[in-house]
Amino acid sequence: MEHRSGSRREENRQRNRDAIKAAAWTVFATKGLDASTVRDIVAASGVSIGTFYNYYGTREAVFHEILDNLAEQIRHLSGEARSRESEIEPMLAHSYRCFLDFILGLEGALDFCALNQHHIRARLFTLTGTGGLLGDIEGDLLRVMPQATFSPSERTQVACLIVANALEVLLQSRNGQPLDVAGTSRFITRLIVRGIGSWADQK
Repeated sequence: MEHRSGSRREENRQRNRDAIKAAAWTVFATKGLDASTVRDIVAASGVSIGTFYNYYGTREAVFHEILDNLAEQIRHLSGEARSRESEIEPMLAHSYRCFLDFILGLEGALDFCALNQHHIRARLFTLTGTGGLLGDIEGDLLRVMPQATFSPSERTQVACLIVANALEVLLQSRNGQPLDVAGTSRFITRLIVRGIGSWADQK
């Protein structure tokens, strides 16, 4: 009986957290973090203000968790995409396309990114999910470019550029025109590969 009661409490906690995050996503995609309040999130979530403070305390804390959850999902999805390729160009193109398809499939994603871009940029490389993503990309660079002469710090910088370029394309894409995912993925990939591809042949 005690175990069942504990399970119900945990399920209720998870439901409350999910409701708060879903509401916060809508509020942040509509108003942006700077213009929103805790009361906006509470009103959209259906939970009490006391419940909100039990879980988060600030709207910034919810925002950070939303970003970290997204980074973890992107890490998983893009990692699967990269694992299916053995050369740098198709690996990056496939990974970028997977990333863009995922984000654009989220309702309000472009508005969320546009309204909060300075906060996203400021937090991007502090997220646990981003740290894991960068490590995964570095490993994949070693896998598909075994002869490359990057130093460890240079390889980290390349991984950061790969992530940052994808983010910048997304942040700049809210212009009323549909984003050409395939074309954009090829474009970013060419920018990266033509810059780093020459390193594979250096001795």
